[in-house]
Amino acid sequence: MQPLYKWNYDYGKTLWMKMFLAKPDFEQNRSDVLISFKQALDIIRATDNLTAGIRKIVYLVGWQGLGHDDCYPEMEVVNDALKLECDADGRESLLWLCREAKKYHTAVSFHGNLSDAYEATPCFPALVRENAVVKDKNGEPAVIEVFNGRNAYKVSYKGYYESGLFKKNWDRFCEIAPVREAGTVHLDNFCIAQSLNPCTSVEDEDAARNKMLDYIASLGIDVTTEYTYRELEWRADSPGHPIRRFYAAAEEPLPEGRPEDAPIRTLGRIPASWWTSGMTAEDCMKIPPSLYSGHLTDPKLLAVFYGGMHGEDIWMKHGADPADWAPEFLRQFCTLQLPYFYLNRYERQRCTEDDGGYTVYLSDGVVSRGKEGRITKNGDVLKDGDDVLLPLDAENRTFIAYSENGRTGDWAIPDAAFAAADVYELTADGSIPRGRVRIANGTVGLNVPKGRALLLKNEA
Repeated sequence: MQPLYKWNYDYGKTLWMKMFLAKPDFEQNRSDVLISFKQALDIIRATDNLTAGIRKIVYLVGWQGLGHDDCYPEMEVVNDALKLECDADGRESLLWLCREAKKYHTAVSFHGNLSDAYEATPCFPALVRENAVVKDKNGEPAVIEVFNGRNAYKVSYKGYYESGLFKKNWDRFCEIAPVREAGTVHLDNFCIAQSLNPCTSVEDEDAARNKMLDYIASLGIDVTTEYTYRELEWRADSPGHPIRRFYAAAEEPLPEGRPEDAPIRTLGRIPASWWTSGMTAEDCMKIPPSLYSGHLTDPKLLAVFYGGMHGEDIWMKHGADPADWAPEFLRQFCTLQLPYFYLNRYERQRCTEDDGGYTVYLSDGVVSRGKEGRITKNGDVLKDGDDVLLPLDAENRTFIAYSENGRTGDWAIPDAAFAAADVYELTADGSIPRGRVRIANGTVGLNVPKGRALLLKNEA
């Protein structure tokens, strides 16, 4: 299968992350800010230094309203609590952040949501009137979940699209935020919810969601999202999901079925998901990362195929100061994201499984062994647990060496397109020169300190 659109990014070769900025405190009518727009740029600058200037996307979470899970499905009020002191409002500072981030090889875009709706949003009466929210058997809007102490309703994509409300709200979003310039957007929790009265089917909702995706694509915007959507009729992936109680009012008993037995309905329209849930080993072999990529939720699959790092969890745990978050960021980038980039260069040919995990055989003699955390090429060890030496660029002129516990000695570097290279240590403040090395017989001698990353670069 080929993508239905020409995407702006190859998400299997791009570092894309979310950054959680703020959450709402509705009782105090204020925004609880974790990362301001100014701090966001500082993090983006440090991230660019740690990743040697590769292409990146950062989706801002909580940039709208009073923060995360506010305003949906509308997205047109920028969070003023995030602004720079010198600016008149949040939108002015947001546009500044988007411009400045480009200097650090980063496209800033937006985390949004088209599946949840709140009574406080201005368009809610119209959503109800146009059957654009999921309704119960009595035709009343159904409360499915509660977020931040507020009732959360589900959007019926069929009514939302056919009423024209989707296009109206989306066009307004594009006027307020430079999402078309970014060429990508992250739409969280973009799953299907069926309505009871009027009754909608999975096929109805899926067809409307596809039309929404087609419209967004017509504006030159890629959509990434939260999960792998393999919807079945009257079925939620998790038995404990609140929507199952709602569905029980329509069907008793609820039909059984495994999510992996349903098709990935958005395949070809959505190139990447935060969590590639419901994916099997067979899926990973048949669906190339150029068509669909992300972070695998099955730990045995993640151990052999690797996946995109998230970033967001690091900054939420460690804060905005690079002295606190850079070590963990560097570890995840070198041991998860870098191997993912490397393996995604090659065709996946064969997969075997034993009690300890999977082994995947790829083109050009590349083998990934999940149980050992080892990647080899024609017998040369390129990754052994948390010791890594892998190329960063397609031309094999830039490599990164990393060791969680420190390692001194010879490292295999069979892909190197050079006989000598300058060495730099990657830090949040920039690259520090650490001498020069020569490559002989496909190996290089390196002393990699504990928890550090060295950049080998040949600019000839």
